[in-house]
Amino acid sequence: MSAPGPAPEGDRFLPSVSTLEETMRAGKTSLAAGRLGDALGHFNAALKLKPRYDLAWIARGQVLKLQGDLEESLRSFAEALVLKPENEEAWIALAAVLHRMHRVKEEVEAYDEVLSRNPRNVEALINKGAALHVLRRFEEAEVCYAAVLEARPEYAPAWNNRGAALLRRGRVDEALDAFARAARLDPGFFDAYVNEAFAWQRKGKHGRAVIAADRALRVREAPWLWTLKGLSHLALLEASLAARCFERALSLDPKAKEARAGLSKAKELRRRVDLYRGAYECFGTFEAGDPGCAECEIQARCIEVTR
Repeated sequence: MSAPGPAPEGDRFLPSVSTLEETMRAGKTSLAAGRLGDALGHFNAALKLKPRYDLAWIARGQVLKLQGDLEESLRSFAEALVLKPENEEAWIALAAVLHRMHRVKEEVEAYDEVLSRNPRNVEALINKGAALHVLRRFEEAEVCYAAVLEARPEYAPAWNNRGAALLRRGRVDEALDAFARAARLDPGFFDAYVNEAFAWQRKGKHGRAVIAADRALRVREAPWLWTLKGLSHLALLEASLAARCFERALSLDPKAKEARAGLSKAKELRRRVDLYRGAYECFGTFEAGDPGCAECEIQARCIEVTR
């Protein structure tokens, strides 16, 4: 049998296209399996086959970001955007690297590129809001979160972030409403409960701060959160409960200076007074005229810590 002749003119580039697709598939498989070195090798090979392939540049950038090579990752995403400036995925990936590099103003500019083409891109809006928050541009951040909630009113992270921006602007009651909405939408939302605790502390409502901190601790423990809860117990004159919180914080982080200082204060307070809420979750949240307050057997102590 004679050897096959040359491929028809129209088929000339088919082997390269097939190899390119196989190389990209192999890279994605390696990436999904966590084999970053192999994945990078495959994506580099794809770029040798087709240097002006934006998807390969994006994939390469993602691997490099995972490897911690942020400068080279940034260059890869920039190369993708030279080839396809309208690629939203590349702009968002670029912004994520800029965030890791603490280049927050440039991060905001990258999200603006996305939003100039797609004003309702939820990922770009909420991440831009978070970046503006870092820059202390809280009013602009709030505008971003409002836009997210207009598109997706059920999106709990946007309610939480909006609350954080409102809290920074001193609008504590509105912030509390936003945190409550976030928690209703996602009952396991740790950050919403933590932010709620901070907001109640800001209002001087330490009983409610304790309740919010307890809800957060049911989701996840953290030494600083035990310290936060302990400080509210101190404000409520609950010395023993405060001491337990600070002791737990120190068991998780023996170097926690604020917890150690709080424990000393709790021990000193216990020599003078040590109130206890018992089963009364509302202790420390007293408001004159609240239903049931007039009949409550611990009303006198509650008034003492909330006045």
